[in-house]
Amino acid sequence: MKFVTKIRKSGILYILPMLLFLLATTFLPILYVVVMSFFKNYLPLKKFYFLFFRNYETALTNPDFLISLRNTVVYVFFSVFFHITVALAIAVFLDQRQGKVVVFAKTLRTIFIVPWLISWAVAASFWMLILDPAGVLNAYAMKLGILHEQMSWFGEPNYAMGWVILITVWKAFPFFMMLIYAALSTVPNELYEAAAIDGASTWEKFYHVTFKTILPTILTLAVLDIIWSIRQYDIIMLTTAGGPLMSTRTLTLQVYFTAFENLKFGLASAEGMLLMLLSMIMAILYVNLYAKTEL
Repeated sequence: MKFVTKIRKSGILYILPMLLFLLATTFLPILYVVVMSFFKNYLPLKKFYFLFFRNYETALTNPDFLISLRNTVVYVFFSVFFHITVALAIAVFLDQRQGKVVVFAKTLRTIFIVPWLISWAVAASFWMLILDPAGVLNAYAMKLGILHEQMSWFGEPNYAMGWVILITVWKAFPFFMMLIYAALSTVPNELYEAAAIDGASTWEKFYHVTFKTILPTILTLAVLDIIWSIRQYDIIMLTTAGGPLMSTRTLTLQVYFTAFENLKFGLASAEGMLLMLLSMIMAILYVNLYAKTEL
């Protein structure tokens, strides 16, 4: 018994540095934000006023916050939808197990992974050069007669969100593609052979064998992608900075502007807590979903 107790104590000592590190870098900052969300802290005044839940009420009735919430829903929905559908379509094509197309599929697999390897800053710079009014896209569109004048794609409220979503999908789909491809490799050939004997069509093989087998993986990736997309900041800030006319401002950028542009740290803390609550709901959904798929 003493020996077991000694082992437990030594185990605690081993993990103590990591616990202290997490406490200093994660739990204490979160606790500080929670406390700050109940106070009015306008930086120029250098004073604190306890407001209880008034910051949350202000955030939920603030037109800018509601616009950011709407933009976040649009951005998350289309980003996740195209991440999964594009990744699934390409992964199914790459999962060629026979024929001359196998070598071609292996080559494409290497090419498709490239966007995932570059940073968000490089991806943003790359697409800003393409979509610049004097960039490649406008030049070719005008040469082909599609456009008659230069377009500022990031400067048009009707197009900016679409381009941000396209860049996000282009940058991140290889990650989902490789994970779905890995899931496809676990589908036994015997299932396809049995389906062929039963006279199943190509679509029936895909739906009843391929799709249903890898569905747990797809659902898990979808929930994780929702969480990541809710928290996305880099590509939007680097390309449009939430503009034009707030057409691409999401909740993460709303929190940033409230804190560092308007200097309302108490209100920004409340907005951050609402954003974290939204992410936590999706995280709980992910944990429950993962637990069910493990049964």
